Amino acid sequence: MVFYDPLIHPALLDPRQWADVNLYELVPPVEREPLMGTEHHLPDRQFVMKHLRLDLRFDDEKETVTGTAQVTLRPLSEGLDHVVLDAAEMNISSVTLGDRRLVFETGSEKLTIELGRSASRDEDLTIEIAYSCRPRKGLFFIKPDEAYPAKPRQIWSQGENEDAHWWFPCSDVTNQKMTTELIATVRADFFALSNGRLVSISESPAQQTKTYHWRQDQAHAAYLVTLVAGQYEHVVEHHGSLPIDYYIYGDRDEAGRRLFANTPRMIEFFESKFGVGYPYPKYAQILVDDFLFGAMENTSATTMTDRVLLDQRAAVDLDYDDIVAHELAHQWWGDLVTCKDWSEIWLNESFATYAEYLWRESTQGSDEARFALFQDTLVYLREDRKSHRRAIVCNRYRYSEELMDRHAYEKGAFVLSMLRTTLGDAQFFGSLAQYLKKHAFGVAETSDFRIAIEETTGRNLYWFFDQWLHGAGIPELDVEYEWRRDQKTIRLSVKQVQSREEGTPVFHLPVEIEIVTPELGQGADAERRVSCQIVIEKAEQEFYFPCETKPRMVVFDKGHRLLKLMRFPKSMQELLYQLKRDDDMLGRVRAARELSLFKIDAVTCELRKVLEGDDFWGVRLAAALSLGEIATEEARAALLTLLPTCADARVRRGMACALGNFKDEAVIAQLDKTLGSDVSYFVSVGAARALANIGSDEAYGILSRSLSLSSWQEVVRASVFHGFALAKEKRAVDLALMQTRYGEHPAVRVAAIACLGALGKELHADGADDRIVDHLIDLLKDKSIRVRATAIRALGRVGNQRALGPLREATRRECLDQLKAALEDAITALEKREKKH
Repeated sequence: MVFYDPLIHPALLDPRQWADVNLYELVPPVEREPLMGTEHHLPDRQFVMKHLRLDLRFDDEKETVTGTAQVTLRPLSEGLDHVVLDAAEMNISSVTLGDRRLVFETGSEKLTIELGRSASRDEDLTIEIAYSCRPRKGLFFIKPDEAYPAKPRQIWSQGENEDAHWWFPCSDVTNQKMTTELIATVRADFFALSNGRLVSISESPAQQTKTYHWRQDQAHAAYLVTLVAGQYEHVVEHHGSLPIDYYIYGDRDEAGRRLFANTPRMIEFFESKFGVGYPYPKYAQILVDDFLFGAMENTSATTMTDRVLLDQRAAVDLDYDDIVAHELAHQWWGDLVTCKDWSEIWLNESFATYAEYLWRESTQGSDEARFALFQDTLVYLREDRKSHRRAIVCNRYRYSEELMDRHAYEKGAFVLSMLRTTLGDAQFFGSLAQYLKKHAFGVAETSDFRIAIEETTGRNLYWFFDQWLHGAGIPELDVEYEWRRDQKTIRLSVKQVQSREEGTPVFHLPVEIEIVTPELGQGADAERRVSCQIVIEKAEQEFYFPCETKPRMVVFDKGHRLLKLMRFPKSMQELLYQLKRDDDMLGRVRAARELSLFKIDAVTCELRKVLEGDDFWGVRLAAALSLGEIATEEARAALLTLLPTCADARVRRGMACALGNFKDEAVIAQLDKTLGSDVSYFVSVGAARALANIGSDEAYGILSRSLSLSSWQEVVRASVFHGFALAKEKRAVDLALMQTRYGEHPAVRVAAIACLGALGKELHADGADDRIVDHLIDLLKDKSIRVRATAIRALGRVGNQRALGPLREATRRECLDQLKAALEDAITALEKREKKH
């Protein structure tokens, strides 16, 4: 049985997360798969890496790298006679130690070097490797073609998780940190950025090249070594004496400056919060095209996808301060102190994600930060139900990149929020500073963080770490209470009903209870609020509280401090009281959602008042969604009347989505108007998703015509295909096939391919999926990595056995871990179906 918590509504997600989410599926089925892969352990080390010096020429036409790598290392034991480095698909011409040429042997991703003698543990060895390569991952060459003539020419690296060794030899693990130099020779009209400080720039007019020499004097891991080369406008700001560099596009100057504008303030804020000064000689941020992720926190030089550049209309809905703050915070959490092993990646990602909320809290207030944290919890819960469940600290995987999931980011961030509540601000931030100072420029694991807390506060939080970091899942709580008139007490019953499978424990939960009663003799509206602290530590418990009069409201987990799912049935009267009088924003959100169960005029009237007047937009959004579920004529009238006049785009977005529960002509006409003319792209997205859910001939016609609408990152066109996929709109096949063509916008191509996967699954049962399967098989050789990944997943979803051969063939071509994992999943799914039939 699926646990239903009305607070968990998919349309409360950040709309950037809406793509494959059914906004009208309130209780999604649990489709969790067991964790794949085997246990991984930190490999033994032969030596300590001291310094890496790269002197490389980058040819963007031939997409090659040529030059030398000097690695300076010190043996960890006496008698070292050979060295093993990570290196993939490199043509190595020589390996030397001083004036001696060394014998070497290359494996698939290893370089074994025979030293020709036994080295002692107190000597430094500097080995020079001359090589060339044409990297298939780790380093990418971007250039225009006939289909995308406006694409910039760029070269950029992406080393995380273990891809750096595809463009330079190294020890590609997190627990080897070294100082680095990069001498990068590029075409004369390029700028080249790397880690640390710029030592020199030189030019060769004869060769039409320019050489940039960068040096990083603070030790860092190989995956944080960066190169980005291209044509940029350079903007310089300062935080005290620290240079802050932005490398932006000249033709999008305003958007680039707006994106990075708060960086100096963020640095000052994080220095204060973390208790440690910014640790590097500069902080640079640079934009790139076709980046595989959102951004990457290379030491002192963050790489950022240019998909975050907003036009004026997109800025109505969002900013990207969260991603700027996240990557900046990594300069402490991940770069200054690096997770010792990929299984400990939460020490990098959870902390950087929580830093987003710290920044939002400081600039927009506690309610905005807490609502953003709640929205990201919905992202984690979706992964927990639809994909997999694991402990945050987990060493079982196929590819380490699979650990970069919603457990490591969003769940871990909420765990840190709970830790802050447990310790209090002074002890929490004091513990962060202790951890950073103690392990600066080194590596750490979860036990090191726990010990830092003990050293700072004296508190042993083994129970907290056991259940939240080493255990899986979250508590699912059945809560109920009764007021016992004769005894003047409240009995509160709490049951933990979560499945104990997959490592999910019975949780130890400190909880704040608030009891609100009338203040007798002080007027009808006077109330008395009493807070009580309890600790839940068993599967079933009861608690008793003195209470002279019938309570107006009982709040479980005041402030929504616990990561949980909860059923807490209440009367309509209490929920209406809570909707109006709960001083906590998330308490009012919960009340608004719980009231969707009462389909009567009195509730509709109160939700309409909230929709018009609550002081927090998230409460109004929740009220709109509940009106859509109540689905009475009065609820419909409220949404239709208020949508055109509502000033907050976030609330309008919810109203548009809620109207998808109705199917009459007036609703369709309003959604048509909203889709085509609202100033907010994401309100238009909400309208498109609502029309797809309605699914009438008229709605389909509107959506088909809307594919001509242009928007930022084509979010509106993409949303049409997201809606078609979830509505199983088979009429959309031809539209989707057309929009997947090379030359269309990448976001639309990906959405249309995913749509084909969903529709192909429906058509497969009728034997009518041949065109879709043939097309998806062709896309397995597309130039775009994102397109190939989506096509692989779509073929796995369709289930046609003809795809097995092409998918198996693709496993011999693909080297990116995300594609290899997708291929394994698709092939496994098809093989299982083959066995059934």
